[in-house]
Amino acid sequence: MDIVRSFSDFVPGHIVEFKYYWIWHQGILTEVDPTKKTIKVIHYGTKHLFATRTIVEEEFEVDPLKQDIYISRADPQYSYTPDEVIGKARNRLGEQKWKSGNRSYDLCRQCVFK
Repeated sequence: MDIVRSFSDFVPGHIVEFKYYWIWHQGILTEVDPTKKTIKVIHYGTKHLFATRTIVEEEFEVDPLKQDIYISRADPQYSYTPDEVIGKARNRLGEQKWKSGNRSYDLCRQCVFK
């Protein structure tokens, strides 16, 4: 994983790692808006800390110079195209299969790797 220090480092369709409720968390990056300083990510999320985990698409305000955010660029030989990755992730929106061994990183791997 590479650290992100500029909005040009963000690539939709790749895995990003960020702090979510103070815990390192992974998701599929779907959109980047440098003018609003936001990114959209599909991940296992909640409305609050103790809510049911659901695959959601959320928008986050970010400052790459002040926050540690990482991006994983998968080898194209072993992964789907960015558009396919985003499509696979969007097809899973609303899923609530949160259990042991089913984490955000598992969602990312299932969407990214062939």
